[in-house]
Amino acid sequence: MDMEKGYMISDASKMLEVENHVLRYWEEELELPIPRNELGHRFYRDSEIKLLRTVKDLKEQGFQLKAIKKLLPDLERVENMDPQMLYQLREELNGEVLREAMEHARGSVTSIEHARDRYEKRQKTWQEKSYELEQSREKEPVQSRYGQTQAASLERLRQFETMLRQMIRSSVEEVGRESEQRICEEVSVRMQKEMNYLLMQKEELQEKQIHLLKEILQQVKGEQEENVSGGQMQPENGDASMAAKEIAAAQENTGDVTQFCHRERRKERKKAKRKKLFAK
Repeated sequence: MDMEKGYMISDASKMLEVENHVLRYWEEELELPIPRNELGHRFYRDSEIKLLRTVKDLKEQGFQLKAIKKLLPDLERVENMDPQMLYQLREELNGEVLREAMEHARGSVTSIEHARDRYEKRQKTWQEKSYELEQSREKEPVQSRYGQTQAASLERLRQFETMLRQMIRSSVEEVGRESEQRICEEVSVRMQKEMNYLLMQKEELQEKQIHLLKEILQQVKGEQEENVSGGQMQPENGDASMAAKEIAAAQENTGDVTQFCHRERRKERKKAKRKKLFAK
């Protein structure tokens, strides 16, 4: 292996701000040639980090992974596109990916229908042959020495027809089950991977919001301590504890972050007014 610096998957995920399983998912779906070290572990060089960062940017702009895969040979040109052209390219490729998925599903259904048509045609052919054989038997003069032979031949023909019908029916049912199962598995796997990716993004957003709230609380506490040490008016009792409770509530409902920040700004403005009055 050359001396080029490389990163393990845990380091690469921190640099790209995604989870490890997201990098493995992208590698699988995009068929990226991520190198391995002597122990068989993934080894990300600067070139792979740059490529994955571009993939992440395109994902955040609404590109599907299959659409990004089509762009891999020409990523440099895509990076230099203006927003309007990039938007048109995204809509075109995402629509193309959707049409391909629909055609794949339609092809599976068509194969089942073709198998069923072949089975019905063969069944009709054997019915016609069986009917012709019975008609010819009725027209021939009854001869005792050939009667048993004809009956045995007809019985064998019927048995063969029954066996053939069962074989064809089993084949059609098996093809149908395999096609339906394959489609369901592909849809389930893709939905699960996309859900995992969305949940991961939500968790990262919650962590950033909670970190912001903690910084605001530390700032409020620091200002209160400065007011006390400077001999200024004491803050209202319970401000710090009330802020701590609001942070705890915001951790359970990240939608309250904006409201909490607005309330803190209003409190700061009120404190500034009180400082001016106290100074007078």
